[in-house]
Order: sequence, then C-alpha cells, then structure tokens
Amino acid sequence: MSEEVLLYERVGKVGKVILNRPKVRNALNNAIVTGLGDAIRRADADPETNAIVLCAAGEKAFTAGFDLKESIGSPIVDVPARREDSLMELNNFRAIWEARKPVLASVQGYCIGGGVWMAFLSDMIIASEDAKFGEPELKYSYANDVLIEPWKMPMNLVKQLAYLGDFMTAQQLKDAGVVNFIVPLDQLEEETMKLANRLADQPPQAIRMLKYEINKTYEIMGMRNAMDFGAEMFNLCRINQVQEQSEFNRIVNEQGLKAAMAWKEANEGKK
Repeated sequence: MSEEVLLYERVGKVGKVILNRPKVRNALNNAIVTGLGDAIRRADADPETNAIVLCAAGEKAFTAGFDLKESIGSPIVDVPARREDSLMELNNFRAIWEARKPVLASVQGYCIGGGVWMAFLSDMIIASEDAKFGEPELKYSYANDVLIEPWKMPMNLVKQLAYLGDFMTAQQLKDAGVVNFIVPLDQLEEETMKLANRLADQPPQAIRMLKYEINKTYEIMGMRNAMDFGAEMFNLCRINQVQEQSEFNRIVNEQGLKAAMAWKEANEGKK
C-alpha cells in the first residue's frame, strides 16, 4: 500500500480503510488503485474486527474519481498490457465484493467514477445529505471499467447515469434501492460507526456465510462474467480513446483537463 494515500484504522471491532488524498478530493491515482485490494484484504484478515468501513478523508468528496491527467499522460495501448492493467484494476476493486466481512461504504460529497464502483461493490451504503454520485466517463470517450451498476440499479437508471453523466443525489439512489441510509454530513462519521458496530455485533461466522450466500447468487446469475466482459469493452474503448482523442489528450497533458474540456466543447459547437 502506497504511503499515506490509504490508511487503516481499527476502532473496536470495526476496521476502517480510508482514502487519504483530501487536498485533491481523494482522486484515484495509481497508488490508490493498486493498493486498494491489499488494504481491503488487510482489513478482512484482521482477527480483531468483524466489519469493514470504506470511507474517505475530508468533507468535499468521497472521491473525485480517476486522476485523468495521470492516465492520459501514460496511456497503455498494447493489447496484452492493456488487458493486464484492466484486470489488475478490476481485481483490486472486486476485493470489496470478495471480502468475507461486511463492507459499509460511508460516502460524503462527490462520489465519481471509481468511487461509484467502490460504493456499489460494498454491502451497504450510508451517505451524507450532500452526496452526489456521477459517472462522467463517456464525456472523455471512456466506457465503464468495473461494471457493477446493472446489478444494483434498474436498467434505465443505469443508462441514465452512464449515458448522460449527470449526478444523482443520495436521495435518488435511496429511492432506487442503492443507498441504505442518508444522514446530515456532520453526523456521518457517528452514524457510520453506529451502523458498522451493529454489523460487527452480528454472529461473525454466520454473517460471513450469509454474505457469501447472497453474493454467490448474483455470481451464478452471471455477475462475475459480466464484469469481466465489461473490462474487455473498457480495453477496446480505452485504446480507441487514445487513437481518436489525441488532440484532447495533448491539451490535458500540456494545459490541464479544464482547458481540454473547453477545447472539446468549442469544437463540438462547430459541428
């Protein structure tokens, strides 16, 4: 686990995995993505805990999503390497799903891109009233890397989230059956720990077997194969993005994402 970007704390019978880049709204850089799986597995292996909380430092964001400048600056387009990188990412995110202990995602502020996948792969979500969930990847000619959404939301809402890139509020996702609880921001940490302790106080072996039973049902329905297929589609889209969006990528590298988006919008207006 890269130094400081992912923290682990034990609070009673609860293990907390904390995204720790608050100055950049916990943007998902390579260190977080490559270290996430080990962080979750560490929490899962802790003999002193019975539940895991996945949370983030700061008040503005659970995570602002992938650090696009980092990924655009070092694109992987060789097919075997591209597939290997996507499989690495998928397996690190899927560690949340595969953890034997229940995982509670505690979400505040912006939850974008990979943050949505982290939250959706968790067993339950508690969110602050200001939480906003969004997947703007299509605007950058990306497809979803970790396709968990169809297993958590109705089809048309999945397409609305992915096609339009608009944010959905915590209340909208609670109405859709995805978010479990909504609390004021200043009560999020307290209410998260109350809920986590309720999970930790359940019979530990029984709840682990119950989680496996429920998750296995979805895997029998095809969830794991569908996620693997989603990663392959991401590979194709990623290679295509590098080829077709070379000028956009150049501006990102030289002037930043904001300038690249302004250039993109100006050129789209000329079509």
